[in-house]
Parts: sequence; structure tokens; C-alpha cells
Amino acid sequence: MTTRARYAVFDLDDTLYPADCGMWIEIRGRITSYMVERLGVSEVDAPVQRQRYFREYGTSLAGLRHDHPDIDTDEYLAYVHNVPYELYLSRNEPLSGMLSKLNMAKSVFTNADQAHAFRVLSALGIEQHFDVVVDLYATNFINKPRPGAFDVLFRVLAAEPQECVLIDDQVRNLQMAQSLGMATVLVRPDGGADEFADFCVPDIVAAGEALQRLVTG
Repeated sequence: MTTRARYAVFDLDDTLYPADCGMWIEIRGRITSYMVERLGVSEVDAPVQRQRYFREYGTSLAGLRHDHPDIDTDEYLAYVHNVPYELYLSRNEPLSGMLSKLNMAKSVFTNADQAHAFRVLSALGIEQHFDVVVDLYATNFINKPRPGAFDVLFRVLAAEPQECVLIDDQVRNLQMAQSLGMATVLVRPDGGADEFADFCVPDIVAAGEALQRLVTG
């Protein structure tokens, strides 16, 4: 890699905290409940549709906005994120330490909203390390892995793709990032390699070593 990385761009959910903590399972359940209670989708069809939306559109909300253009996005986000964060997340001192040692501008790039992002960062005790959160409102509901979402990210950061590293748990997001010129770090519990990841790590704290290597070129 010829360009030294200057911007560490972190995904939020299932990246900055482990997928097995249980919070995202509850959020997925609330997405299903919203579809049943507010949109009249049957209890049998709702989880199937939710999975299809995520697969085809990148997020459940993107699929819902396509099929239900009158959906109240603010209400939806407030409903699905109405979970006890403190039950699932706690201060992560090793993560905070890793971030404090990282000589890069740090941002969050999420398909969720800022309110959810800030609650997660606060619960983890790491909100002070991040300069900016690029959320679905900032991207005008263009979500990862669509190129338009990345265009907004680069514009907000005033950065070139080659100066940025994406740390994410979703390979399809890393694939797009890599095609645009970003370096990529895959957070995967088994640490297994992937062709679209420059580095693969088992957890977010372990990403620190990979990021330090990218900083020093």
C-alpha cells in the first residue's frame, strides 16, 4: 500500500461490539414486531421479509422504504432501537485504550442513525475518540454498500479513499470499499481470511495492530 492511512472508519453494530452480546438479536426482533404491529405483515411472513430486505437492500429499513414509501422513518428507528443498551453493552477499556493509541482520525460509518450510534458509543465508554458519525440521514438513506454512501463519507471526511481504512463485519461493505481504493479490515470471530479484506481479526481490539501497520505504511 503506497498511501499511508490517515482515517480509520469504523462500522458500528457487530463491529465495535461483539455480535454475540445479544443486542442486535433483540433489535432484529423489534424490527419484526414493527412490521407486524405497524405495517400489518403476518407473523409468519415478517421475519422472512426482514431477511430478504437485508439481503437485497442492505438494511431492513431500505427494503421497508421501498415497499412502504409512507413509512415514518423516525418512528421506526425509535421503535427498533428501544432496547436496554446497558443490559448488553458495558465500558470496554481495552478498546478505549486501543483507540487512544491510534494516531488516525476516527469516525463511525453506520447504516443506523446517530442517536443509536451515540448510545452505543456512550455505553462502551468510547464516544470521546470519534470525530464524526456518518449515519443514514447524512447519506440521505443511501446505505452501505452502495457507492453513494461512500461518496458522502469521503466528502464529510474531506479525504481520498486511499487515505481511509474501513473496519467492518460485513464482507459486502468491504468489497465495495476495496473497489474504491480503501484499505479494509474484516472483524470476524474466527479471524478467517477473505479476499476483500487486507487484514482479518477476531475482534475489534485486535484491529489495533492492523491499523498501526497501515498508519506506518
